[in-house]
Amino acid sequence: MTNLTRPLLLPFPPSDSTLTTFFDKHALLLKLERETEEEQTKLLNSNCPPTLLERRGLALGGLGVKGVNTGLGGKTLMQLCRPSAYHTDLKLPTHTFRNGDPVRIETHVSGPTKKMKQKDKDEGSVEGIVYRVTGETVTIAVDGTKEIDLPERLRLLKLANSVTFDRMDKTLERLRKLVLPSQGESPTNAFNMSLINCLLGKQQPTWLDEIPPRLDQETKQEELMFFGEKLNEVQKEAIRFCLKAEQVACIHGPPGTGKTHTLVELIFQLLSRPASPSSSLPPRILVTTPSNLALDNLLLRLHALAQHPPYSSVLPRGSILRIGHPTRVHRDLVSETLDYRAANGEDGSLLRDIGKELDGHLGDLARKKGERGAVKGKERGKKWEEIRELRKEYRQREGKVVTNVVNRAMVVLATCHSAGSRQLANTIFDVCIIDEATQAVEAVCWVPILKSKKVILAGDPQQLRPTIMSKPDKTVKLPTIVPSSEEIATVSTELTKVDIARPTLTPPRTLETTLFDRLERLYGPGIKQVLQVQYRMNANIASFPSSALYEGKLVADQSVASHTLLDLPDVKADEPDAKETLGETVVFFDTAGCEYYEKDEGGDNGLGEGSKMNENEAVVVDKWARRLIASGISPADIGIITPYQAQVSLLSSMLRDDFPEMTIGTVDGLQGQEREVIILSLVRSNSTGEVGFLGEYRRLNVAMTRAKRQLCVVGDSDTVGKGSKYLKSWMTWLEANADVRYAGDEM
Repeated sequence: MTNLTRPLLLPFPPSDSTLTTFFDKHALLLKLERETEEEQTKLLNSNCPPTLLERRGLALGGLGVKGVNTGLGGKTLMQLCRPSAYHTDLKLPTHTFRNGDPVRIETHVSGPTKKMKQKDKDEGSVEGIVYRVTGETVTIAVDGTKEIDLPERLRLLKLANSVTFDRMDKTLERLRKLVLPSQGESPTNAFNMSLINCLLGKQQPTWLDEIPPRLDQETKQEELMFFGEKLNEVQKEAIRFCLKAEQVACIHGPPGTGKTHTLVELIFQLLSRPASPSSSLPPRILVTTPSNLALDNLLLRLHALAQHPPYSSVLPRGSILRIGHPTRVHRDLVSETLDYRAANGEDGSLLRDIGKELDGHLGDLARKKGERGAVKGKERGKKWEEIRELRKEYRQREGKVVTNVVNRAMVVLATCHSAGSRQLANTIFDVCIIDEATQAVEAVCWVPILKSKKVILAGDPQQLRPTIMSKPDKTVKLPTIVPSSEEIATVSTELTKVDIARPTLTPPRTLETTLFDRLERLYGPGIKQVLQVQYRMNANIASFPSSALYEGKLVADQSVASHTLLDLPDVKADEPDAKETLGETVVFFDTAGCEYYEKDEGGDNGLGEGSKMNENEAVVVDKWARRLIASGISPADIGIITPYQAQVSLLSSMLRDDFPEMTIGTVDGLQGQEREVIILSLVRSNSTGEVGFLGEYRRLNVAMTRAKRQLCVVGDSDTVGKGSKYLKSWMTWLEANADVRYAGDEM
């Protein structure tokens, strides 16, 4: 319907047999991934001693129950902490628990090698979902129908996430029935069949000739009026591109190019316009990401802007709703959640009285033997019976409250997975925005898509991919396309050479192929707009990623192109070695020849290689971090990244007590974030050139592009340079462009 700057490729429509194979392969790959995750969890739980699980961040020991209350759906919310009776430091150690993770609460196992019989574990345990994480507590949502009687000292253990797989399987099966009527429903049953067909290559995406006028404009305005004042021309063009799209559009946002800023502006632009040509109301928008952290980044920005005009004119107070609990605990963000609105909003009075009564009963049951008010013997059974009846009434009332709260929201935020929760059942959205879509497996993206009329995908294919644990199994034969005799006849009589060369829907070989990737292969670069001006990195830091991964088109804005640590207000720029410490933008401590060899923490325990650590590299990192802080750099402005959890634990033990505000973690934890300084510990140093995680160039790209003013790399150029062509070229670039230092001088 419009003339695009870059025309789309015209894919050849997939046949029914191709679609069948597409779904079959997805289903099989998901099955393999589920089995791999379950098997690894089983091996970890049976083969690893508790202390090793804790070092890997997969378990937290020595916990106690701090409080118990009632959450949405009648769930029991158990707040776990490190009791002062057993710990001097109440902060939780480094771990990998995130909102939505399935977990098991069981009896604490003392000692490094002591094991319990499975029967004993089961008797004193309960499974649930991580609801909320803070520095000192983890809150677990447990099925409210179960009687809970836990011991005084507890251990929290990470489990395989079968719920997400169940939801993806059901979503794909629903999609299969929609596009293959012979296997289920009629296509007319889907309100968004045009979108579905475009995403599968059965129909060409279309764009409007003009952007729809705003709801508050009586006459059309030639120039699009933007809410934000600091958008560059490329960002503005991406917004125009998405506003005109009728079914689907993609935004490719390399590091620091303001992808989130662009998406937030797009949301307000959409809200200021009618949902459709025949409507006088703004659209309902579903905003999703694969992770809670990325979702809360969007929530923070939307919430802050919606407090002030002109943003507040299109997104009034109470129009934002977050499904689930924010990772970043802030009272303003908590007020945007469904849980808070249901309990404290204008409809909350229906639930408050029952909730207080439930919490009172749960508090009584949580008291241990010997405590005043502890419930004993038969009274416990009666108490649980009362709780079950109260929960039944609670859920009935809650259903009405939740429906009212959801219906009032204009912008709903949820992870891709939780978009399929019962709270959003039968809810239809005009637009779905999936941020970080290149980190999500395709199947989970279809969960919010099937609720939406239009979808905007945003991400960067050169950054983190979905984390896939399963490896191709050559003994498992994936289904192949077997065309019918009718299709063979059609191909032989109707297809031309041009048709045969056209792209078409291709069944996936791996779950790492995302929907974003597939659409670009299907329609070419015309399906997306690429942001090119970055506002984060000094030009020297950005130069290698730009040339290696972005065709040299990632340009540093003038405001950041030459900034260094010396420009920060509180640094000690006049000291003799200030320029040597603060003036360099890329520093490389090369450990080649130092014999700083890696160690395999914990052995394999039947699980393959253990997590890696490098004690000598950690000393170099520690000294450089302290030197920066002594020069006036705030610990909060320093991020230390390493590919291995064992190295994270080691570095945390060296620096966390002195600098609790410093970020120390794996690459995944800093995705979407930035720091003035990034110190990158590569860990790998061996005689065979094995590089492990470093072989994934996208992970390294994320790590090095978090830095604003200084990137410090600590690693063995001999080992790392043997890993791949990309790593070799990076080592060569560091030799030519970094301040290269011999790591042995730091010891």
